Amino acid sequence: MSDLHQEAFKAQSAGPLRDGREPFMLEHDDAVVIVERLRETHADSTGHAFLLKLDTLIVRLGAKWDSKAELVFDHLKTAFERVHPEPNWCIPIHEDSWMGILPEVGSRKGAQFMTEVWHELCNFFVGDMSAIEVPLYAVLVEDVDRLSLLKVDLKTFFDLQSADNGPLKARGHGASDDGANANNGQRPVMVASILNFGGRNLKVASSVEPLFEMKKMILIGHRLEAMVMEAADNTLLDRKALSNLDWGLREMVDIMNIDQGLKLLKLRTPEQRKMMMVVPAAFSTFASARARQKITLEVQKAAAEMGLKVLFEVRGLDGVPPHRVLEIVSMIKPFCMTVVGSVSADRKMIATLAKCGLSGVCIEYDGGKRDEDSMRDYLSGLAAAAKLSAGACMVQGFDNYRQMAVARLAGVTHASMKTAALMSPKAPVSQVVDG
Repeated sequence: MSDLHQEAFKAQSAGPLRDGREPFMLEHDDAVVIVERLRETHADSTGHAFLLKLDTLIVRLGAKWDSKAELVFDHLKTAFERVHPEPNWCIPIHEDSWMGILPEVGSRKGAQFMTEVWHELCNFFVGDMSAIEVPLYAVLVEDVDRLSLLKVDLKTFFDLQSADNGPLKARGHGASDDGANANNGQRPVMVASILNFGGRNLKVASSVEPLFEMKKMILIGHRLEAMVMEAADNTLLDRKALSNLDWGLREMVDIMNIDQGLKLLKLRTPEQRKMMMVVPAAFSTFASARARQKITLEVQKAAAEMGLKVLFEVRGLDGVPPHRVLEIVSMIKPFCMTVVGSVSADRKMIATLAKCGLSGVCIEYDGGKRDEDSMRDYLSGLAAAAKLSAGACMVQGFDNYRQMAVARLAGVTHASMKTAALMSPKAPVSQVVDG
């Protein structure tokens, strides 16, 4: 522990925390990622985050610990993910603790599961340790690098949503980030409406994706994202299908997505909105004087009401002449903080955006199955091309936080996860509301 952290820890330990909690300094490479993910989902304050201290197991293993440590954490990860896959997650903390986050089960069931994992772990590595008190703690975020822990006693530990007399009290966050009940893992709310144009019916489902600044891995805002589907059979339109839409229909899709996205942002508290909203629309939409005026006026008004900065994302720039991109960027720049351009994940295509007045390049992740080394190499090439062309590299559509961690190492400056990755497979139908 560094001298600075030691002093901070001493200061924090000078007096007891509320409710008998003990401070826990989070000295971890991904500390900010862990804290932001806990805060974003409220898993800590709703009683779904737990930490196991492995001290007693380490003492029992003695000199064998150094050779067994990696096996212990692998055993914990396997046991956890076998029963509780994403969006539940787990992670080693320091060299002597392990944390499990279980938003999909009640807090008491989560504590029971963690207790069972502890007993199974001990039996596997050292034998029966049931006579020893289970070193299980409920976790609460206190600061960007500090948690507080409360010892869990299953005799008195109750679900926060079903009992008010349990040892934990939910910290006041205001309304949940997505208006969802805490029991369902804070699944994102989506609003959907039907569009009719030229005999074609499309469903536009909108959500607000969390946007991260990657250097410090902090949440800085949200991106208004649309999932466009054929109304008849809910077939999702991919990037190519969207680019082939009639320009008039695409304009209607963009305007509807922005309208629905702004409504979702307004449902959030000021603290939940952070500082920025990314507003995407196709080049053809921004090229329409009528659509451009409607979008800029509506977004300006909403941004003023919510105290947010605006970043316009011009989509569908593949094949658009650079002088036309520059022309459109110059028209919308007065109405926002900055503008980024979205193209295919291709270095040559990214290079065409140089000298177009853009502050960054937005790339949609292709969803390819890659190991971490391959993914890092792939993203490094795209990030380097984007920085050379426009300065910043924003990647949209990651599936999980592990991919985002790799993207950070690859030089990606900003990123968001697709809504489907944030939603549980068991998401209730009520989370998608027809507008």
